[in-house]
Amino acid sequence: MTLQKVLFDSSFLMAVVEHPTTWYEDIVDGVGKFQPVMLECVKEELEKIALGQGKKSRVARLSLEMASEFEVDPCGSARVDDEIVSAAVTCGAMVATVDSELTRAAKRAHQRVITLRKGRVALG
Repeated sequence: MTLQKVLFDSSFLMAVVEHPTTWYEDIVDGVGKFQPVMLECVKEELEKIALGQGKKSRVARLSLEMASEFEVDPCGSARVDDEIVSAAVTCGAMVATVDSELTRAAKRAHQRVITLRKGRVALG
């Protein structure tokens, strides 16, 4: 049996670090066991933010630490959001994001989205 893949955007990872929730358990409750995946370009985005100073950089570093066990998949040279949607379509993955633009793009491509509402996971 193949696990449902969930592609994580940097916005979702940073949101759950900033406002800790039971996000992992909530996703398991909603979709069953899943394979957390981060695209290489999302990892690079977080690494770039992590190099700075201040709260946002600290949150990015903690996000990278939290996602250190995730599968890391390659991506092409398009915008990060486009790469996430393309990868989701290709492997039938769900997209975890709190970015409204990425949410709309994923839904236009007929991909299910995991987001946060009032600090809880919402499946769409």
